[in-house]
Amino acid sequence: MQKLNFLIVDDASFIRDLVKRALKSQFQNCQIDEAANGKKGQTLLTKNQYDLILCDWEMPEMSGLELLQWYRGYEVENGITKKPFMMVTSRGEKEHVVTAVQAGVSEYIGKPFSPDQLLKKVFKLLLVTHKELIRAIVAGTQEKNPFAPASPGVGSNDSASLLTGGGAAPAAKQPAKTSAAQSSAGLLAAGSMSNSLVDKTPARGAAAKGGKKNLGNVDIRTPDNSWNAILRDINLTGASVQIDFSGSAPPRVLEQVVIDIQPKGRDIARINAFVTSVGLTSKALDCHQADVMIHVVDDDNDKMEALTYFVAEVRR
Repeated sequence: MQKLNFLIVDDASFIRDLVKRALKSQFQNCQIDEAANGKKGQTLLTKNQYDLILCDWEMPEMSGLELLQWYRGYEVENGITKKPFMMVTSRGEKEHVVTAVQAGVSEYIGKPFSPDQLLKKVFKLLLVTHKELIRAIVAGTQEKNPFAPASPGVGSNDSASLLTGGGAAPAAKQPAKTSAAQSSAGLLAAGSMSNSLVDKTPARGAAAKGGKKNLGNVDIRTPDNSWNAILRDINLTGASVQIDFSGSAPPRVLEQVVIDIQPKGRDIARINAFVTSVGLTSKALDCHQADVMIHVVDDDNDKMEALTYFVAEVRR
C-alpha cells in the first residue's frame, strides 16, 4: 500500500498523540513527523514533502496561522504543488474559520474531536490527491462493518457547520490517551507564588468537608456535547465541575474535553483536558446531574498563564 507522509504541528503532546494514533489506525505504513511549535514545523516543511499537514493555531514562537501563511507563499516561490493543510484547534469561532480560509487552509476541525471526526476530514482531503488509496481503505472498512458509511463524510466539527451554524450527526467516540505531559504547569509553578495553586490532589475533597463550593460557571465541551458547568474547584492540574446532562449523555471517563476560562481583563483561554471520573450527585434513577473530575493536559504556556490568573481569582 502507498506510504503517506504526515506532519503534526501542535504544542500539546496529548493532542499530537491523539492525532498520531488516529492516523496510524488507518494508515499503518505512514510516516509521521511531529513539531511542538510553528518554528519547528517550518524547519521540517523546508526539508520534507508531506501529503497532509495537521496544525494547531495557538502555539509559541510561530502560530498555526502564521505557519499557514508562510507555507502558502513558500509553495508558490518554490513551485511546490499546494498541499492539504488542516487546522486542528480550539479556536472554532466563525471569525477564526473565515480568517483561516482566507489564509488558504484546506480544512478545519475544532477541539475537542473524536478520532472518527478527525479521520473523516483526513479522508475528505486525501480523496482528492490519493483517491484509490482512500477508496481501498473505505472498502476495507465496509467489508469489516457493512453499516459503516460508504464514503468519507464530515463530522460534527465540520467547518461548514461552524460557518453556517448548522449541525451534523454525532460521530462515534473513542477513549483518549490517559498519559500526558504536565511540564507547563510545573514550569509556571516552580519557584513562584503559583506553586500554592498546584495541588497534588485535585480538589475532590470540597464536598467531603461540607457544602460544595460554587466558584462560578465555566463552559466545557466534548466532541459531541457541551455544558455550562458549575465550577466546584480548580487548580493548574485539574478541575471539579458539576453538570446537568438532561437531554444528553454525560461525558465519559478518558474522553477529551476543552474548558473555556476567562480571567478578568484577558481573552478566553481554551484549556485541553480529559475526564478522569464521572459520578451522579444522587442515587435516584432520574438523576441528571453529575460531578465530573477533569485533568489538564495543555502544554501551551499562554493558556497556562491564563489558567494561573483564573485560579488565583476564583480561589481567593
